Amino acid sequence: AEQLTAVRELLGETMRLTADLTPQRADPAHPARWPLTTVGELARGGALLLRTGGNGGHARVPVLTDHDVLSGTAPSGTLPESDDEAVLTEPGDVVVPVLGGGSMARVIDAATGGAVLGRNLVLLRPDPAALDPWFLAGFLRGTANNRQASSYASTATRLDVRRLQLPRLPLDEQRRYGERFRTLDEFERALRHTGRLGEQLVRGMYDGLTDGTVAPD
Repeated sequence: AEQLTAVRELLGETMRLTADLTPQRADPAHPARWPLTTVGELARGGALLLRTGGNGGHARVPVLTDHDVLSGTAPSGTLPESDDEAVLTEPGDVVVPVLGGGSMARVIDAATGGAVLGRNLVLLRPDPAALDPWFLAGFLRGTANNRQASSYASTATRLDVRRLQLPRLPLDEQRRYGERFRTLDEFERALRHTGRLGEQLVRGMYDGLTDGTVAPD
């Protein structure tokens, strides 16, 4: 019962935080017609570095998996050691899963930096003098953007990260969008945390009611 009370209180605090982070009403606007570039063009021009994951190397550190990226959780995987050099993440990197058909891109923070890049992930390391990482990650999450850069098979959808598009904007304008995308990410993480706490509370209530430690009234 004490644990349930603690979970309930934490859930209440998280729900209040989530409400505070709820995005403001968006004013309607006409679709923008920006000049576009692609991740492949940016990589060729030196505005970002593109690396693929899957090699464990000899690094004895946690591995960031595609599931970790999709669920917003800490690195949880492992890879067998190999003679190929492992790709290590750094804060400010943008990591994109290439399988599954979801629209996801995760900006690496200080807590996740240093993890090995896992299988089916592509790492983009933007030059901070040319690209804002949150701007990059935000535009890579667009549904239409992912659709035009994906190939579809009978059993899986695969994303060609090099074909993903983003607008050519000055760095100051990128940062304006990047800040909005960053606050959306914070809201999304709060929603996930709220959902996990809610599931924990519901499971605890079922267990308590069925083992007699929680009264029905």
